[in-house]
Amino acid sequence: MAGRRGGSVSSAEASLLAAGTGGVEELCEHLADDTVAWALLRWEVGSGTFVRSKLVAIHFNGEEVPAVRRGRLNARSGEVLAMLGKAHATLEVKRKEDLHLDFMCERLMKVLTADVMEKSMSAEALRKDYEALIAERKLRKATSQKSVGPRTAKENQKQISVDRALAAVGDATGPYNWVLLEPEKFELHNAGYGGLLEMKVWLAEDLVLFGVIRFTFGRETASSVEGMTASPKVVKCARRNMFGRRGKWNAKQQQADAQVRAICSITFRREAHSLDDLDLADLISELWRLAVVDGAITDAGKSQISVEEYMASLALEQQKQLEAELEEFGSDSASRMCTDLHTCVDSVREAGGEMNWVLLGMQKREAPAQAAGAKEAAANAKKAEEERLAKEAAANAKKAEEERRVKETAANAKKAEEERLAKEAAANAKKAEEERLAKEAAANTKKAEEERLVTKAAAEAKKAEEERLAKEAAANAKKAEEERLATEAAAEAKKVEDERCAREAAANTKKVEEERLAKEAAAEAKKVEEEGRAKEAAANTKKAEEERLAKEACPVVVTDLQLQSACEMDKVVQGEPASSRPRADSPFLTEEARPSESVISTRSSRPGQASTEPRMSGPLKLKSGWGWWWAKRHVKLTGGKLQWWRKAAEGLPDVEYRLSDGLTRWVLARHEGTDLEMRCESRDNHHGSKAVGERVILRAPSEAEAQKWKDALMEQMEYVEMLLAWPMHLDGRQGDIRNYGIEYP
Repeated sequence: MAGRRGGSVSSAEASLLAAGTGGVEELCEHLADDTVAWALLRWEVGSGTFVRSKLVAIHFNGEEVPAVRRGRLNARSGEVLAMLGKAHATLEVKRKEDLHLDFMCERLMKVLTADVMEKSMSAEALRKDYEALIAERKLRKATSQKSVGPRTAKENQKQISVDRALAAVGDATGPYNWVLLEPEKFELHNAGYGGLLEMKVWLAEDLVLFGVIRFTFGRETASSVEGMTASPKVVKCARRNMFGRRGKWNAKQQQADAQVRAICSITFRREAHSLDDLDLADLISELWRLAVVDGAITDAGKSQISVEEYMASLALEQQKQLEAELEEFGSDSASRMCTDLHTCVDSVREAGGEMNWVLLGMQKREAPAQAAGAKEAAANAKKAEEERLAKEAAANAKKAEEERRVKETAANAKKAEEERLAKEAAANAKKAEEERLAKEAAANTKKAEEERLVTKAAAEAKKAEEERLAKEAAANAKKAEEERLATEAAAEAKKVEDERCAREAAANTKKVEEERLAKEAAAEAKKVEEEGRAKEAAANTKKAEEERLAKEACPVVVTDLQLQSACEMDKVVQGEPASSRPRADSPFLTEEARPSESVISTRSSRPGQASTEPRMSGPLKLKSGWGWWWAKRHVKLTGGKLQWWRKAAEGLPDVEYRLSDGLTRWVLARHEGTDLEMRCESRDNHHGSKAVGERVILRAPSEAEAQKWKDALMEQMEYVEMLLAWPMHLDGRQGDIRNYGIEYP
């Protein structure tokens, strides 16, 4: 038999066994240790646009398969793997229990961490990421399918019995948590798992309906169920406008209660005439009250009976039922969608495809008759299991009702005993209270006498204390008076001393003022003397000019000594220093930039025709104004002007400053290393020019280059000042400073 089966398998073609979307765990459910199969799994990690997919080929070589059969099947492994296509990794597993998430993560770490974005991911993080992705995919599929599918039994078109629906509500984990029954024959009106809000939607306006709803509190974890489940309650709903047949239907209330109690236990009953009577918060408050009175929960469980806990538990119930329906729906849909092997393989290989695993094997197809028989047997088994569960639920409900009645009886007995004990305790308490009052009266009398004696002693002590305090107050008053008199005497002495110091200060002030007036008078006399000398020098200059004009017809030879004397004379007339050579006290140098005697220019003060060649030219870094940024410019110093261009010295300059004119002049404010700071100041405190206060900082490539620029600037500044002070040629002809390349200010 084994040989015939092996031969048939070896000659058969590979066929599709199963495919799904639940990942590794769902794949394991379709494996058995006595089979040989091949699977293609798409392993995905990440989320959103960062999802990365890896294809894993799995050769399941069951260790319980006979050796000959296993060998024949393994011989065809290459053929089946070729049908699955290329994969990033290939694994061989011999037992079903070995194929789990931890095993896959450990074996696939090298493949998955080859991606740069996954190098820092551990096996544990990889497993959690994969589980989260599978759960998200299941939830998304469930939401998409349920968005178009029904939820209640009527919408699902399920044919279920009333007993089965009531048993489901009575079971804490049943698929329904509410049921509505017709009033005449107690047939099923509808059932669902959406809680109170869903049940209120299905309340008919023209019927009296009997309903049962289950309230569940707490949330289920992996190891246990935290919280509690309240027993179901009966809800009877009637509209206010139903008068005709409402009395007839209401008469069946006891019959409805009996039918419900036969299957599930009832906590309390509520009659509602409108939807407003079925308020969720009000119903849960009543459940909490009953649970506290009956002692059914501990103090820690009281906080779990709330609207929030009910809604959370309801959400978990809905999710589980949704997954169960999807599993049932998915098995049918998967069988319909996965009939084509190549379609399933392509879906797994496609990134984001609907299927993420596919299983192939050598399996003979059953005959149609056998398949039909198997389905019928499965349906019968399912029906028998449902009937068994309904009976078990009814038995459990009956047992719960009996236990409730026993608890009720015990509670009544306990209450009677507590009342008897309370009466005895009240009598004993009354007797004890009378004895206590008698003792208190005696104690109060004794205490009053002691208080009288204490009060008398306190009064005597108070009187003695008052006398002592009076004596101390008199002594303190006498001492304070003596201190006041001493303070007044000291203040009088200080006042006399202050008046004496004031007289001395006034005398000193008067003396200083007289000395200042004397100095001012002396300075005024000196100024008058200097003006007289200046006028005399001007007259001498005018006389010399007249003599020069008289000698204009004949050539005149002027020596350097005569030139220097003439320049000094002219500058004396103008009120300027007698020499135009650069000195340490030059007006163009601030204290910070003043040079030593060794770097002062030794150029002759004789004016002449201005050179057309630039004094200095080259690239420098500069800051213009009070900005923060350095700019590289081509700077030129020529004809008493500082000019610069953005690049080469071509065309008109971008910026041009005159070093000196009639209103302002530029001075060298600071020389530090390679930096030269120049500032524009006014002549005689005249601020009419916009350039006053401007600043330019030049940065040379080296300190030697900075020294050259400094010397050139000083030379040009003093040269222009000299021309402004001596506006004529030295050969006796009337001159014009514009001949030197200098414009009039």
